[in-house]
Amino acid sequence: MDLEELTLHLSSKISNISLLILCITIPIIVLIGSSESYSHSRVNDDLEFYTVKEGTSFHSIFEDFALQPAQKFLLKVYLRVNDINMAQAGHYQLKNKSWKKFILSINKGDVVIFKLEIPAGKNLFELKKILLKSNLDNDCNNFKCLDDRYDFLEGTLKPDTYFYKYSDSLSKILQHSQNEFFKLSLNLWEEKKPKLPLTTLTDALILASIVEKEAGNEDEKSIIAGVFLHRLSIGMKLQADPTIIYGLMPDFNGDITKANLRDKNNPYNTYQIPGLPPTPISTISQSSLEAVILGMKNDYLYFVAKGDGTHQFSKTYKQHLEAVKKYQLN
Repeated sequence: MDLEELTLHLSSKISNISLLILCITIPIIVLIGSSESYSHSRVNDDLEFYTVKEGTSFHSIFEDFALQPAQKFLLKVYLRVNDINMAQAGHYQLKNKSWKKFILSINKGDVVIFKLEIPAGKNLFELKKILLKSNLDNDCNNFKCLDDRYDFLEGTLKPDTYFYKYSDSLSKILQHSQNEFFKLSLNLWEEKKPKLPLTTLTDALILASIVEKEAGNEDEKSIIAGVFLHRLSIGMKLQADPTIIYGLMPDFNGDITKANLRDKNNPYNTYQIPGLPPTPISTISQSSLEAVILGMKNDYLYFVAKGDGTHQFSKTYKQHLEAVKKYQLN
C-alpha cells in the first residue's frame, strides 16, 4: 500500500469515527437540551407546598407527581447532568415553581419560612385564636409549656414577629418569646424611677397592660401612664374600662353596662376595687412598659377619648366633665 492509498484509508477511518462520534454526541446533546427545557416547566399548580421527609430521594419525590415515564427520565437526566444527588428534608414552596427551581430549592434546603405575629394588647383568649391559625405543631396546649414563675401568663410574652420553619414547634417560639420578655422587663425594672408608686415588677406589668389597652396613640402612653401613677399615689381608683372588659371575657358582648360598672364581684372592676387588678390584662409592648417603669406621675387625673385615637387630658373633674361634653355627648 503506497502513501496515497494509506492516506485515503486513514481518511476513511477518521470519517467513520467522526460519524460515529456525531451519531453518539448529537442524541446526547438533544437529550440534555430536552431535559433542560423540561426542567423549566411548571411542577403542579394545584399544590402550594410539598414536604420532603428525612432520607427521601429525588426519585421518590418524582413518584409523588403524575409524571409520564419520559418526563421522569428527563428529570433524572437533569439531575445527572447537574450532579444533583441530595434532597434535604423540609417544607418547600411549590406553587408557580418550575421543576428546576423546585429541585434546586430541595437540594440547597431553601425551606419555606413562616412568620407568627404576637401583637401587643392581646389577651390569652385572643392569642389562642391567633395561634390556631398558624401551622405550628401545638405542643403547648393552654400555654402549659410556659414558665409559671408568675400566677399569670398575660404580660409575659414579648410582642414581636417570630419566624419559623415547618418543623418548628409552638413551645419553641413561645418559650423564646417569654424568655425575651423576662430579660426586657427585669432590665427595665432595675432602671425604675425613684418614688414610683409600684412596689414590684408584677405591679408594673399590670399597669403597663392597662396603658397598652388605653393608649390608642403611641405618643400618649407616657401621659396615660402618668395619669394612672398619679391616681395610685393619691389612692384614687383607676377606673379603667379595659380592666372591666377583661373580667367579663370571654363572654363580653361589646358594651359596658351600668351593672358592669357597679359589679363588685368582678375582681378586675377598677371602678370598684382600689389599686391594681389581680393580673395583667394583655400582652405588653416595650413602649408601654417603659412608660410605666421609667415614667413619672403628672398633674392630670382624667382623660377622655376625642374620637380620633387621641385623648383630652384634664387636671380637675370640672375640666373633665367639660371635655366629656365636648367630645362624647355632642
